Amino acid sequence: MAMPPEIDHQVVAALYQFRMATAEQLRVLHTPDSQPELMRRRLRRLKDEGLVEDVILPQAGRLHVWYLTEQGARIAARFPELRGVASPPLPEDKTEARLQVGHILAVTRTQAAFVAGARKAGDECAPLDFLPEVYHRNGEGRDGAVIPDGLLHYTTGGARRSLNRAFVEVDRGTMGSEKLASKLIGYARFHEHHPVPVHLRRTVGAQSVGPAWQQHYTRFPRLLFVLADTGEQAAQHRIRDLQALAGLHPMVEQMLTTVRAGAARLDDLERHGPGGAVWHTLTDPQRPLCGVWEL
Repeated sequence: MAMPPEIDHQVVAALYQFRMATAEQLRVLHTPDSQPELMRRRLRRLKDEGLVEDVILPQAGRLHVWYLTEQGARIAARFPELRGVASPPLPEDKTEARLQVGHILAVTRTQAAFVAGARKAGDECAPLDFLPEVYHRNGEGRDGAVIPDGLLHYTTGGARRSLNRAFVEVDRGTMGSEKLASKLIGYARFHEHHPVPVHLRRTVGAQSVGPAWQQHYTRFPRLLFVLADTGEQAAQHRIRDLQALAGLHPMVEQMLTTVRAGAARLDDLERHGPGGAVWHTLTDPQRPLCGVWEL
């Protein structure tokens, strides 16, 4: 059974937003009930049309990873649902694509887990409800910004319908625990950052300027750390490091009095869904595991 033509549109849109994905990830995002070969066939045809290209990862069983060509990106940039979405730069060649692919695929895999979990739970989380690398200024100077791996939009269903947002950080164990934990400090700075216009500086009016995050959100998004490509023991060490910082750094501790934050292994997230008891809260190491919206 052939896929409807709108799947072409959805696949190109997803590759524009996420930069790279495997055929299986795209199948989970868009056509979970279809046979895997149908998505692979679809991608080969899009390649013949000059819209996508692929790179083969020999170390992963010759896995094909797909990304847009310049022509594909130009077409996708005109899609209504992508208006205002800035796609990261395309890889210049297959070597660059192969070197970038590890983290990008982990991020795409994370969103696929949220989409699949929402579908199963009767919640709402569409493939494009995850905006990668959204820039937020948290101070002055060259490094005065926080850029999460993704801004997640997720609506829980049922009688108590709720619209949720979360900043998502995906860690593959490639950075030290100290650097991972420093991301919490960056979010704490954003939580406290009050941008003061030049004409109000050193005036009484400067004291009335609200925090920068309120210009974008009615409530500060949750902070979710997703640990990918790490064993259970290594993940537990990193979670404990995050929990330790949550109680040691004054600015982080203050932020977490009102902002929910947690960490989970990506393998567990895929197995049990975001609502499963897989999340460790950062503020109370003794608390039992819980669902993401119960943090």
